[in-house]
Amino acid sequence: REVLGDHVHQAGSLVEPDRLRFDFTHFEAITPDQLSEIDHMVNDAILEGYPVVTEVLPIEEARKKGAIAMFGEKYGETVRVVEMGDFSMEFCGGTHLDNTAKVGSFRIKSESSIASGVRRIEATVGKLTLETVNRNQEMLFHVAQMLKTNPGELETKISQQLTEMKELRHAVEKFKAEASLGEARQFLASAKTVKDLHVLATTRNGVDTAELRTMGDFLRDKDPKAVAVIASINGEKITFLAVCGKEAVARGIKAGDLVRGAAKVLGGGGGGKPDFAQGGGVDASKIDEALEALKHEAQKA
Repeated sequence: REVLGDHVHQAGSLVEPDRLRFDFTHFEAITPDQLSEIDHMVNDAILEGYPVVTEVLPIEEARKKGAIAMFGEKYGETVRVVEMGDFSMEFCGGTHLDNTAKVGSFRIKSESSIASGVRRIEATVGKLTLETVNRNQEMLFHVAQMLKTNPGELETKISQQLTEMKELRHAVEKFKAEASLGEARQFLASAKTVKDLHVLATTRNGVDTAELRTMGDFLRDKDPKAVAVIASINGEKITFLAVCGKEAVARGIKAGDLVRGAAKVLGGGGGGKPDFAQGGGVDASKIDEALEALKHEAQKA
């Protein structure tokens, strides 16, 4: 309530010797900074060593004292009030330790939504928390050793590694794009002339969609008379695209029609614009038949 606001009410809980679950009303996810603040606040209260004082009082007297009731709970004429210094005072029917210090180390494990407007915090206490902290510390040292640094410089090291990976990925993508353009130039040189159109159909293994698009864009923009289908086989998956240059489109050849025709043969589907279309199929054994269907379609121009 101190961190999130007075609208927060308890909506359920589970208390075990080494862990707890606390459900409460709140309208949005708790931020990492808020979770950290709650975590520190609870640990400070534990370290203060507040005595846990239990009283059975008439309900009106308990309310006047400022005790917090569980949301939606029904109470009788008398209630059990549990007070921990000036930190907490609540209606509660459960049993408790006699001092907050006996809780030991507290650590929030997770925060999540369990229903509309209801959040859940799960946490560990005591020895289980210490064991978790020790495991995490061991893992931190292990990761730091793998990256040839120390735990205090791990964040900087990982940031450097991510930057290097991004640069390498960019370089690889650039290299693949250049290689794709080189292949596209070779395809164009080997195209067959059909009724004054440059028709080509080819299959590449393991080429991803981005590479196919690079090749297709080059063929369409480089040669107005191009009518091309490029298919890529990745395992059982077939991806293909069709492109038509400006003159081919003007002659009535549409990339979308080419894709749909090939997809029908391959047991898949697809479509797109007159100058660029994409599709897929599942029957790799019929890839040659599908590409042959393209050539027949180009001859209709």
